[in-house]
Amino acid sequence: MTWSEFFSMGGYAFYVWGSYLVTLIVMGGEVLLLLRRRKLSRHQPRSSSAGGSNNQ
Repeated sequence: MTWSEFFSMGGYAFYVWGSYLVTLIVMGGEVLLLLRRRKLSRHQPRSSSAGGSNNQ
């Protein structure tokens, strides 16, 4: 097997490498969203009523 055969994937290279690319983009986007959410949560003040306790 040559590298050319490996990368052509028996004629299915577009689908195989395309699926890898889409997966990489989605996973990268998830990491970026998590980092953004972490940054935003660090800048918000914590409420004193965390935990849902009702003191009436």
